[in-house]
This record gives sequence, C-alpha cells and structure tokens, in this order.
Amino acid sequence: MTDPNTTPYHPFMATEGDDEHIILKDCEIDARTHDSDKASEPHSHTETHIIFMRTGEMRWEVDGEEFHASPGDTIVTPANTEHKFEVVGGEPSKTLCLIAPARSPEDQGPSGAHETTKPDEV
Repeated sequence: MTDPNTTPYHPFMATEGDDEHIILKDCEIDARTHDSDKASEPHSHTETHIIFMRTGEMRWEVDGEEFHASPGDTIVTPANTEHKFEVVGGEPSKTLCLIAPARSPEDQGPSGAHETTKPDEV
C-alpha cells in the first residue's frame, strides 16, 4: 500500500496579509487590498482580468459602461479593453484577480502600477 501524501497544506490566502500573488502555469492570481483613497487611470492589459470583490465598494468603468461593485460581484475586463476603478464608501476594498494568460516573467508580480491616490475632496 502506498503512503498518502503527507505534505502540509499551505493556503494561498493568509488571514493576516493584505496582498498576495501566485503564478500558475497558465494564469496568475493576485489578492490585493485597495486603500479607500485609491483609484486608477484608464488603462488596459493584453490579458483578461476577472476581478472578484471580497470586501468594500468600488466604482468601475469597463469599455465605457459604469457600475458599482460590492462583495460577491465579479468584474470582467477582457484583454485590450479600457477600464478604470475607484474605491468608494470610505473603506478599503479587497479583490481577488485572476489574470489569464499569465504575463511574461519580467511583467509578473502584483499589479498596481496603474493605481493612484485620489485627490483630496474640495
């Protein structure tokens, strides 16, 4: 009889961390916390991004269509489709983003270069 695999299980999502990232063979998973003062400029990616809202509220615009997202909602940004977001409601938003196909090794890692701090309200 073969011994069962006794390798300890390591969860991807730790309860104490804010941001995590894993690269699989054909896709990436990016767990991110967007602070309440964050937004993005309009941008696009060569990969499809499927964003799952875990906490908080965000306003999204994808290909000219604007909508409000809250926990349980899913946002799909197809490859080469312009989109932007803004955290709303005063609380951070946690998202889980599936990126496919996986980016080139030099571009892999937590996304967020397009994220900016919103200007103070006037």
